Amino acid sequence: MRTAKRAAPFCRGVVFLFFAAAIPVGPNPAVAQALLRPKVVNIAVTISPPKATLFAGETQVFVATVIGGVDKTVTWSVDEEDGGTVTNQGLYTAPKIQGLYHVTATSTADAQKRAVATVTVLAYCDPPAAFMR
Repeated sequence: MRTAKRAAPFCRGVVFLFFAAAIPVGPNPAVAQALLRPKVVNIAVTISPPKATLFAGETQVFVATVIGGVDKTVTWSVDEEDGGTVTNQGLYTAPKIQGLYHVTATSTADAQKRAVATVTVLAYCDPPAAFMR
């Protein structure tokens, strides 16, 4: 019986040594990489309305929606030089020159994600006096 009692602690010691050898002693770079890697979040940006037709000098409010991620803010811009102006709130003012312009909402969290609205600006023309009656 005495032999059986000695065998049990020896077996436990072997199992313990087996598991102890499997645990790394220092920091594991692979584990550290997995823990520090930021979670990939798919972000998409939409803009409403996607198209607008305005007369020169008129305004249009655009609304951007960011889907995914925590940061829901966007940066507004007009792609064409002298293509009008847009405020931080999405209020676009058409230029005095007719043409086709693009208003862009870019995600603050991911500059690669953006939405574009197309704006057609028509020349303003006063109606003839005959139509003013």
